[in-house]
Amino acid sequence: MNPEFQRNLWLELTPARLLLMTGFVLFLIAIFSAAPPGFPSSGAVATALYYFLVVLWGTRNAALSVIAEIRERTWDFQKLSSMRPFALMWGKLLGATSFTWFGGILCLPFIVYPAWRGEGLPSAAGELAILIGQGVLAQSVSLLTSLNLIRRQHNYWRLDAFLCQVMGIVAAFSAYGFPNLLPIGPQAPFSWWGLTLQPHWFQFYSLLAFTAWALVGSTRAMRLELRSVNGPFIWLAFLAFLGLYEAGFESWFANAGGNSIGLHAAALRLAIADLAFAFSAYGMAFLEPKDPVHFRWLTGEARSGRIGRAFLALDCWMLSFGVTLLCTLVLALALWRDPQPIAGEPPAALVLPLLAALGFFTRDIALFVLGRTWSRERGDFAALAALAVLYVVLPQIAGPGRSLLLPQMTAPAISLVAAWMEAGAVWVWAVTRIERRQAEFTSL
Repeated sequence: MNPEFQRNLWLELTPARLLLMTGFVLFLIAIFSAAPPGFPSSGAVATALYYFLVVLWGTRNAALSVIAEIRERTWDFQKLSSMRPFALMWGKLLGATSFTWFGGILCLPFIVYPAWRGEGLPSAAGELAILIGQGVLAQSVSLLTSLNLIRRQHNYWRLDAFLCQVMGIVAAFSAYGFPNLLPIGPQAPFSWWGLTLQPHWFQFYSLLAFTAWALVGSTRAMRLELRSVNGPFIWLAFLAFLGLYEAGFESWFANAGGNSIGLHAAALRLAIADLAFAFSAYGMAFLEPKDPVHFRWLTGEARSGRIGRAFLALDCWMLSFGVTLLCTLVLALALWRDPQPIAGEPPAALVLPLLAALGFFTRDIALFVLGRTWSRERGDFAALAALAVLYVVLPQIAGPGRSLLLPQMTAPAISLVAAWMEAGAVWVWAVTRIERRQAEFTSL
């Protein structure tokens, strides 16, 4: 048996805790089973209890599985052990949450049995798989986020654990509420990449896919903690999956308008994928450490002509940034050549605002790099505060000067020039800061 998993089982599943959890779950469900009409049913109570134990409590345990080791000064000893990253990852993920899973498993029969009697075995099996998948997804996202935040090397562990828990809960309930987000209703079939699908089946397979990616991401993050090297190809594969997944929802609009899927629809699909890539770049720019030493090493490798070595060592935020740039340029070309008007305007009119948005995006990523050079612990939060000022506060008071802060259709050329001037200035500032810090370090 996995030694890390076995150690966590010994710590979590003591006889006293098992008896306490069993009595608590069965007693609470028994009370509502005997309650008069008007009170929640035992199935509803079991469902709420399952989410409390597995999603709410389980995500916190998953986030603390490594953070607690760092607090107790035992994480370095574990990193020096002979355990492989995947074994250490699932030993932490399933072992640290084993107690909450025990309580959640006690709740499952009271959830699945009414569905079995009312809708049949396939529906009950599907609900069981979705519930388990949501729990694994929430806990793996929480663990993945904690491993990424640990790389930032600061000591605000309570805040970090809370943020990781929130990320896991958001992931779980995004999967849960997906059918209700459909504009056509949670039961009606919908179109995805031209395929007519049922929402519950699409939810099930989407949940499987994203859970698998969360587990892969947790393994890669654990590899980095154990000082192994991750190549760029897995992250690029995830970006390809993310772009294809999100772009498929364009079919709703194509079918609703009765139009065949042509270049106009392709441009819309590119726009949806481009937004997904941009959000991934923002997220990873916040989470990843953006080490100035690593940045200078990449620059040195590129200047020496060793492009291949530099490419293999790129961080995830760099890859997302590059893919977003490429996708935006392809989208600009598609809009330039698209003959179908958009809201009565030629698509070519959107090219300059799109390129201006790309400039502001480039400036925003540079702000995260710059913030890291000022403060290793608070630089990313300072960058978030700067973005809030740039996109929320200043546009409210800028008046006609909004073109200097946001892409504008009324003055696209001014927005384009301002965006790229700001991006260039912030990047030059960030690179200058990195070189200055390196010179100060060398002189010591």
